[in-house]
Amino acid sequence: MTSRERVKRSLHFQYPDRLPVNFDANRTPADGIEYGEDMIWVSATRRPKVNGVDEWGVVYESIGESFGEPKVFPLEGKETLDGYTFPDFSEDWRYEAMRKTIAENVEEKYVLGMLPNGLFQTMIDLFGFMDFMVNVGVNPELIEEVCERFCLSAIACTKKMAECGVDGIILIDDTALQDRPMISMEAFNEIFKPRYKRVFDYAHSLGLDTFMHSCGYTLDIMEELIDAGCDAINLDQQDNMGIEEISKRYKGRICFYCPLDIQRTLDMTQEQIQQRVEEMLRAFASPAGGFIAKTYPQPKAVGMTDSYLKWMTDAFKKTEIV
Repeated sequence: MTSRERVKRSLHFQYPDRLPVNFDANRTPADGIEYGEDMIWVSATRRPKVNGVDEWGVVYESIGESFGEPKVFPLEGKETLDGYTFPDFSEDWRYEAMRKTIAENVEEKYVLGMLPNGLFQTMIDLFGFMDFMVNVGVNPELIEEVCERFCLSAIACTKKMAECGVDGIILIDDTALQDRPMISMEAFNEIFKPRYKRVFDYAHSLGLDTFMHSCGYTLDIMEELIDAGCDAINLDQQDNMGIEEISKRYKGRICFYCPLDIQRTLDMTQEQIQQRVEEMLRAFASPAGGFIAKTYPQPKAVGMTDSYLKWMTDAFKKTEIV
């Protein structure tokens, strides 16, 4: 069974030959250590930052090796989009490197295309958190207008990536705080859910799978994402919602694409990590599939040691799913 088929079978509960893993492809910075891989990540090329300003007009301040924090927000205080220009992700040059990477995929790994914008997180980057939250309540028409532009951008990018040969798409979209959704479920369902559905439906029409990343307390949001057509959810935190509660509501209904919880497990011993992996696989996976094991993409930024990574990846590879 090829890696591509293995991942697809797990996504769609069609009995993969073993647990698919994504341990190396999007780990930053790359450290030369290989733990195992069934996937390749690709993305559209972005214009480089100029004096800390990205192509969306957001000004970033660097934090350590791997992160940047937005400091200046181009739509903050704005009541309309007059004078603002959105990046164009239908441009061919953005996909040249992607085509080359996919052409070289002789091992037939599953190719996951990362969309350059989500529908939610990029909104916060453009408005700033406070302005975004206020506008959801007092100027939802503006939020809807921006979300619509994001939706059209995501669809245009999905079309280009499908032409390049990706197998699935992923939206990176933090939608929640530690203990609750960021906005009311009513606002989420009115503004965001229909547009997620349009992106997912379009991807499915091209034969692509749909992935979504969100940190935070997404317990209720997952229900809406499943209804919108999401095939796989990347949760880097699970303990804040409770593994058993997630399992009770969603096991067998969506594929989980996860590392161990990045907040609660980093100081665990090797034995404790093995126990937690077994617990997670009992809760989320079955012999039919429903789970893809992964690493956190910036392990050094959250304090993961090489020992932790080895213990976790070894545990995922050797634990039998029953």
